[in-house]
Amino acid sequence: MLNIEIDIRSRAVTVDAYGGQSITYSTIYSQRPSRLDTLSAEAQAILSRSGIMATHKFFCEGDLTIVAENEIVYAGTAYRVTNVIDTGAMSAVTHHVTVYTRNPS
Repeated sequence: MLNIEIDIRSRAVTVDAYGGQSITYSTIYSQRPSRLDTLSAEAQAILSRSGIMATHKFFCEGDLTIVAENEIVYAGTAYRVTNVIDTGAMSAVTHHVTVYTRNPS
């Protein structure tokens, strides 16, 4: 069940006239249905052995294009996307996308 709504933001670095850099975010998906699971310490350890550093897992609709540079915003908290598993790559029909994230420290 996708029982929450999330926004997905894209990150870009802009350079000013003096060479300074700033990070800007733009929303690419708004109020999309999702589900959030907090990963246990054991699940985090198993994933880290595979090179995936994550504290949370989101399940989203299969029609979203999400990459590791994106952020998911839920209830005012931004979660950095660390890994995306698209079930559409494994079957003829895209059912959902599993997104692993880290909560900012």
